[in-house]
This record gives sequence, structure tokens and C-alpha cells, in this order.
Amino acid sequence: MKKGNIQIGEISMESLQMFAYSRTSVLIALQNINESKWDNQPSSFPNTIRWNAGHMYITAEVFLNKADPNYTVMHPEWEKLFIDGTSHLKWLEEPPTKEEIIHALEKQKERILTYSSADLNKDASETQVFHALSLHTVEAALQFVTWHDGLHLGILKSMEKTC
Repeated sequence: MKKGNIQIGEISMESLQMFAYSRTSVLIALQNINESKWDNQPSSFPNTIRWNAGHMYITAEVFLNKADPNYTVMHPEWEKLFIDGTSHLKWLEEPPTKEEIIHALEKQKERILTYSSADLNKDASETQVFHALSLHTVEAALQFVTWHDGLHLGILKSMEKTC
């Protein structure tokens, strides 16, 4: 099937390429932020760099698992630390290290990039509604994850300057 001059499968592959670009940018930024800044909370931000890094990871896990139950959530124990509404101020356990979070984000990138265009074009097993946005396919969930990574990349860069 065609959409304009682009095949539907090509759209899916472009979504994967965009995710790879976005996630690589996140990984480079996180690796370049000195670990001494990871737990500082600038007064104008509700959380820390560590929280934002873990939040990107767990959000992708949850959104992709809801869209595709075959996508297995790794580190489900991180959800209580990093999902929306959580705060580093309420952590009762030691959070994952910088290295553990970066490694998890790298492995997650590898797992996501194994999706085929056929996988991405599947209807989501659970339509997710995020404000006025409804995610009806696995690809829509991936596109949300890509947007979410970019959003938090900007937050990370702003936080680094103020820490």
C-alpha cells in the first residue's frame, strides 16, 4: 500500500531510523553528563537527571508492552522509581547507577530495532490515550517513544547547564 510516494513499510523503517537517531542522541548526552550532576535537582525542575534517564527507559518499556504484549518489560522493578508521578525524593531504595541505566537504554534500543515493518503496522493490543492523542498501532507507540526521548533530551541538556 502506498501513502503518496512512500510504501507503508518504508514509513515503518523511517520510524525505526528516527528512533535510532533520537536514542543515540540521548545516549551520547547521558554519557557526557558527569555523574556528579545526576542526582542534583535544579530549583526549576521537578526531578533529577537520573530520574529523567530512568523515566525515558521505563516509559518506552510500558508503552511498547501495552501496544505489543510480545515486547517484554525488562527491569519492571524500575517502574515504581521512574514512571510518571514518581519522584526521587520518595525513593526508598537505591536507584540504578548511571552505568546500569545507560546499559539498559542501549539494550532497549537494540531490542526495539529488531522490529520489522510488519510488527510495527500491527494494531496495538491496547490503545493508549495520552491526553488528546490515541496510539492505535505499535508504530504509533514507537513514534510516541521517539518524541518522548527528544522531549527529555532537551530537559537533560537544560538541567546539565543549571546543575
